[in-house]
Amino acid sequence: MADLGKTPWQKVHEKFGMSPAQFARELGRHRSKISRALSDEKGLISGKDQELILLAASKLNITITAADLTPVQ
Repeated sequence: MADLGKTPWQKVHEKFGMSPAQFARELGRHRSKISRALSDEKGLISGKDQELILLAASKLNITITAADLTPVQ
């Protein structure tokens, strides 16, 4: 249960294991958008961002699960 208290963005970012700037480049998003998402209280991931995350994870051979993309209940 290491993910308790982490938002979806924080869980996914941790799996990629890179800086927010590198993560933003990998997703094709602006660094400030990623920084805001990582510090957001809820950290929910939009559908488009989920698609980009899954595409990048596939390319880098990183396993992303549905639990990573959804908040802890």
